[in-house]
Amino acid sequence: MIIKYSQIITIGSGPSSYTFSIYAVRSNLNIIIISGKNLGGQLTKTNIIENWPSTTKIGGRDLMLNFYDQALKFNIEIYIDEVYSIDLLTNPFIVFSKKFFFIFEFLIICTGSFHKILKLKNQNKYIGKNISNCSICDGNFFLKKKIIILGGGDSCFENLNYLLNISKNIILINRNKIFKCNFDLIKKAFFKSYLFLKLKINYYILEFIGDDYSLKYIKIKNFYNFCVKIIYIDALFIFIGNIPNSKLFKGQLRLNKNYILTKKSSDYNSLKTSINKILCAGEVQDFLYKQAITSSSSGCVAYFDLLKLYKKFFYKNV
Repeated sequence: MIIKYSQIITIGSGPSSYTFSIYAVRSNLNIIIISGKNLGGQLTKTNIIENWPSTTKIGGRDLMLNFYDQALKFNIEIYIDEVYSIDLLTNPFIVFSKKFFFIFEFLIICTGSFHKILKLKNQNKYIGKNISNCSICDGNFFLKKKIIILGGGDSCFENLNYLLNISKNIILINRNKIFKCNFDLIKKAFFKSYLFLKLKINYYILEFIGDDYSLKYIKIKNFYNFCVKIIYIDALFIFIGNIPNSKLFKGQLRLNKNYILTKKSSDYNSLKTSINKILCAGEVQDFLYKQAITSSSSGCVAYFDLLKLYKKFFYKNV
């Protein structure tokens, strides 16, 4: 196995990782990016992005290629590889990937998160083709269209309240009788939509039906009376949970509901973790916003956190 040495390693290749790395390399710091399984992260699965500043419209894959190209222009070392083990109890730290053995002093965790899926045939085929997990990203594409929302928790109702401003033709599907979310969110949603919101309670999605270009119908089934229905849709928004990619760090870093816990200093919110010299950025620690722009900004914050925390180390290199 080939050994690689670096001052700093960042794991992940989404907006937070690239932003941190570009700031760091411009300060003459030695940094390596380990991309993870999917170069560019889950943003590459987004067909069109219209809320990224400076671009009217861009594909998610194209946006991440822009990040990648910029990183290469700064001569950042990028290893398209997957980490399968990490030891944070040693000094220096050690990462084992499928191809390399990395030894380093500082770690920035940018492993992101992933959406829970239904494990139905064709779901991956239709992600970005009328199936979405982000109302703010994609809602405007379905202005006044027929929208199906699946879920029953806080995230579902937060997104429902947003989508109620986009369309008055919405069906909410929940597999349970009870919504497991904040009552104020439910009250707000039903106050806004009691005249037009349709509910399908105790239903679950059985099948996706469409062509090569987009999802057209969903087949749903009732848990109790086994009634099966086929519904035409323009868009399906799935909000059944989000899982941070933090499995590698269990038992080594402090987590809360799988999100990496960060420390708070007296004057700003720090992205330090429970272990010295380790920070995190992006959705692996963001349980609230989950936007590409906020992930990117957290990469910048992590860079300045590192400067503040280890200024004696860094300033002689800057």
